[in-house]
Amino acid sequence: MKKHILISGAGIAGLTAANFLAKQGHNITVIDRSPSFSKAGFLISLKSFGVKIMDELGLTQNLQAESSPSETVHFVETNEQIIQSIEYDKMHENIERSVLITRGGLHYVLYEAIKNDVNIFFDTTISQLEDKSDKTKVTLSNGSSIDVDLVIVSEGLRSPTRERYFTNYQLEDFNTLYVGGKLKQNHGKQVGVFKVYIDVNKMLSIYPIAEEEIAIQCYIRSSEDIGYIKNNASSILKGTFADYNPEVKQLLENFLDDGLFFMDKMGMVNAPNLRNGRLVLLGDAGYCPTALSGMGASLSIYGAKALAHYIAEYPDDILTACDSYNTLMQPIVEKFQTNAKNNAASFLPKSEADLEKFVNGFRAADDKAVQKIMTEPIVLTKDQENFILNCKLK
Repeated sequence: MKKHILISGAGIAGLTAANFLAKQGHNITVIDRSPSFSKAGFLISLKSFGVKIMDELGLTQNLQAESSPSETVHFVETNEQIIQSIEYDKMHENIERSVLITRGGLHYVLYEAIKNDVNIFFDTTISQLEDKSDKTKVTLSNGSSIDVDLVIVSEGLRSPTRERYFTNYQLEDFNTLYVGGKLKQNHGKQVGVFKVYIDVNKMLSIYPIAEEEIAIQCYIRSSEDIGYIKNNASSILKGTFADYNPEVKQLLENFLDDGLFFMDKMGMVNAPNLRNGRLVLLGDAGYCPTALSGMGASLSIYGAKALAHYIAEYPDDILTACDSYNTLMQPIVEKFQTNAKNNAASFLPKSEADLEKFVNGFRAADDKAVQKIMTEPIVLTKDQENFILNCKLK
């Protein structure tokens, strides 16, 4: 039985769900608070099962067209001494190769694939939800209302709908800033060869993604609140890397003057139940693992496919479908959130002693050990890949 499903949030999770559910023949309405579609976004790495699912949607060629070259990454100390160098081809010998792409590029691929098959309304949000016997009445910010069988909430980390209608969740402060951006600049660096600086309480990544374009990402431990960070972004970035070499400092100056920049405080969402009535949380709104998991986009894509899978499996019982999705996702979410915490401990060492321990251990690791470090945490079990539940529904 075909359903009318509202998806609130036209990001990666929401658009992936729209793609899968539209293919099943459901009536899909997508809303988003943005005034229009935007291709803007910082750099991400789509890995493992995320790449595989995009292939299942028939979007691999489009994905590759929007991607950036990625050949080698050098992890270095602040004195430019190499800790470890990793070739992407070698690292991904036994799993799907990761795709380096901007969030906006991935967003664009998903949007173009679905925009003519579903109703998408920008500059629109949920004003009110009202339960009926077998439907949910949704009043929208434009004054209209619709009755739907399910509301998928994919509004991101700071979802207002989750905050209003879900009480049993926690938004955990990760006490880390994320900075990402791009700069149009002749740089003379080899495209696809990246450098990652490992330092106490901070990590800086420099990505030459085109001959005249360079991207940057950095993580900075911070307990400051988001308001302070937004108001002091420039001074925070300059101060954090004030003792780095002149080339790095000049690059950061150029980013602040002429680049496209994004800075935010990272958070992690802990929601023991992703369903409340006919509302279900998807993507960062339900289980943000933070950028330090390296799997935020892939997990959003996987969750969207999982939800669509169970909706197809239980065509006459959408609530059981959502409960199955919740049961499947909980241990997976725990896995990737734990990975993020472990990555923070390793790649953002809290002291000089921790830094030295990490550098020595990482430098001494052989190819097999490095591959295990970098790829083992990002795979799923065969049962999880096939959406097989090994426990009872909660």
